[in-house]
Amino acid sequence: MPNVNEGGAQAGRGERPFDRRQFLAGAISVGAAGLVLGACSSSSAPNGSGRAPGALPSFPLGASARARSKPVPVTFWHSMTSANLTALSGLTKAFNASQHDVRVSLVNQNDYPDTLTLYTAALSGGNLPDVVQIESSDLALMIDSQSIVPAQAAVNAERYPLSDFVPSIVDYFRVDGTLWAMPFNISSQVLYYDKAAFSRAGLDPEKPPVTLQELRAASKRIVSTGTEKYGMSLKLTPSTFEEWIAMGDGTLVNHDNGRTGRATAAVFDGPLGRSLFSWWAGMIDDKLAQATPATSYDDLLAVANRISPMTMETSAALGTVVYLLNAGQYSRVKLGIGPMPGPAAQGGGVFVGGAGLYMVKRSPPERQDAAWQYIKYLVAPAQQATWAAATGYVPVRKSSVKMPAITTRWKEVPGFRVAYDQILASPADPATAGAVVGASTQVDNAVQAGLTSISSGTNPDVALAEAVRSANSAIASYNARL
Repeated sequence: MPNVNEGGAQAGRGERPFDRRQFLAGAISVGAAGLVLGACSSSSAPNGSGRAPGALPSFPLGASARARSKPVPVTFWHSMTSANLTALSGLTKAFNASQHDVRVSLVNQNDYPDTLTLYTAALSGGNLPDVVQIESSDLALMIDSQSIVPAQAAVNAERYPLSDFVPSIVDYFRVDGTLWAMPFNISSQVLYYDKAAFSRAGLDPEKPPVTLQELRAASKRIVSTGTEKYGMSLKLTPSTFEEWIAMGDGTLVNHDNGRTGRATAAVFDGPLGRSLFSWWAGMIDDKLAQATPATSYDDLLAVANRISPMTMETSAALGTVVYLLNAGQYSRVKLGIGPMPGPAAQGGGVFVGGAGLYMVKRSPPERQDAAWQYIKYLVAPAQQATWAAATGYVPVRKSSVKMPAITTRWKEVPGFRVAYDQILASPADPATAGAVVGASTQVDNAVQAGLTSISSGTNPDVALAEAVRSANSAIASYNARL
């Protein structure tokens, strides 16, 4: 089964054991930027926005149409590959053909960490793009860099309506009342499972587990019947744990997940966090699950090769998964997609993954406006319908789901609507808004190290305490440099 690490790359599954070199041709590795943007400065604004709430710069609306030299060039740094790149290229080609004022050039920077690293380096004097696609978790970094034009400035200048956007998706990129980026490629983690394995184990293939207790019970049934070696794979990435915290109506950091003030401490070591680390340890200790590395694709390879029939991954993988299955690969596996399983006492919901589109301040006025014209095109209902149907990302516009591209896709492959439905059903609160923390990479690394540690036999309480200590050290170090 293919994997996408939110940078957009994908690969597939087949009947034979999968060659990792083949997989790498269509997949990207998870990395970490491990840095703070070089343009940070101090601020009294709650999240280091560098400006008082509401004090937005004027936006040069219409400057591209008034430009003497046309078309106005726009350079877009992105991280899409495989099926996602094909879809983005198609949309960009259509935009360029639809008008004569703006021409967009795509520059693929491989993955999100590489894009952030290159962007950071360019802040010191290199060539910056006009639009850059940055992972959602790096929102605070981009705000603190003071290198971007807030999307809110363009929204206000044009009186651009946001009422058709899915509220929780827009809320993720809004801090201090300011929309900093336009959401574009938005995803959510879902459960990928093999319906054929469920049938062999005597489980209902149409009723995937929806709680962690049910996930454990299904895994136990799969293992005890000898259906496959493990019930599931648990990838050693922080995203699963962080989604579970939100689904349990908890926050990752203080000050309402950094939404009402700058985050100064990690708070995921309460009863919810302890129960999640304990559950993870129990699954590994009882050999109901295998831990798979963050930088490999073993969790999805295990589904393809009948080692374990369940894993939790981004919905952004779905477009390539379906493409490969339709091509006849891994015909013994019958794809099932279910909502992200979570804590039984759910009061929260999922937060969004993916990335936002940022306009760069250093660009001249006509290119800022040209960038805005392109961004508006990408997030328009028809384009979002086409994008979501091709990739597995969710449409950011509510009206998109009524368009033929989506309705047809959802009818053909109902799994495509799972991520959208669970985002739409999630309440709007600090938990589902996601954490805004400048040291996001380091906090993620701390969680990942904790999960790796318990998967190697460390007591879960000890591992959790160390994860919080490491996260707090990183947050304090980041904040001290502002």
